Amino acid sequence: MSSQKRRDKEGKNNILSVREKDILKAFVKHLHLKNITSYDRYYKYVKSFLEYLTSLEIDYTTIKPHVIDDYRAFLLSQNAGCARGTVNNRLTRIKSFYQFLIKKQIIFYNPFAQYKGLRRGTIIPKNILSIEDMGKLLDNFSVRTDLDVMMYSMVELLYGSSLRISEVSNIKMDDIDFKAGYVYVTNFKNNEERLRFPLSEVSIKAVKKYITYSRDKIVPEKEREEGRLYPLQGETSHRCLLNRKLKNECKRLGLKEISTHCFRHSSATHMLKKGAGIRAVQALLGHKQLSSTEIYTRVAKEDLKNVVRIFHPREQGGMTDD
Repeated sequence: MSSQKRRDKEGKNNILSVREKDILKAFVKHLHLKNITSYDRYYKYVKSFLEYLTSLEIDYTTIKPHVIDDYRAFLLSQNAGCARGTVNNRLTRIKSFYQFLIKKQIIFYNPFAQYKGLRRGTIIPKNILSIEDMGKLLDNFSVRTDLDVMMYSMVELLYGSSLRISEVSNIKMDDIDFKAGYVYVTNFKNNEERLRFPLSEVSIKAVKKYITYSRDKIVPEKEREEGRLYPLQGETSHRCLLNRKLKNECKRLGLKEISTHCFRHSSATHMLKKGAGIRAVQALLGHKQLSSTEIYTRVAKEDLKNVVRIFHPREQGGMTDD
């Protein structure tokens, strides 16, 4: 292909028409009039969508709902790599663009009329380690400083009790019953409901070590008097601190990079793989709806598919015995 033809093809795929540029400018002006400050994000997302349509030679004024589904799948694909929340944000802003087109009578049918976005929990979490990799991470967690001792106790609570980082960050000393093997946490997502979670033997050992050797050096005296287990840095600070540590640990151990929420996802998945009932896992995670927990069964089913593919007689060329 000649250089000129290549440029012509790239121009066809990536450069919007004058009509599309004009309607984008009109849309941005409309956002200004409505005092929407994030107009640059609207512009970026709508422009990307129009470029996507141009690459497929689809007129933006005549698209059907299935095109939206295709674009959503494209955003969720491995190449685009958008998270669920990002996809919802993008398509919500594009939906506003089409509402604008309806208002200006540029189109008379809104393809986004029935679009409601991705529901929470409809996509299998990618941020999950296998049982073997989780064991490798926790068994080889580098503990050299008092801060490391604190972080190790936190990750054992995250995994052993399937907790959120927001819940771990707010634990107080009197929330822990070592004798009975429970920790009480405040679930702010459910109207500050106080819930009881079992402690694993490993997490009990890790927290006791932290309290005995490191807590007094890390938690300020005033906060110790208030009974705080961890310093009052806030959920965000704890998450950032742990995520940096996890990034380094995963790189050192040759594991895929994970975040703090990986422990909760992985804990639920691993328990189901080991035979735990879904209702028990639902109770442990504090889910109000069973559908929120069922997402983890889909991960386990993917593993079962592989077992069938590898070991089932019908996948091995027949039923003949040796």
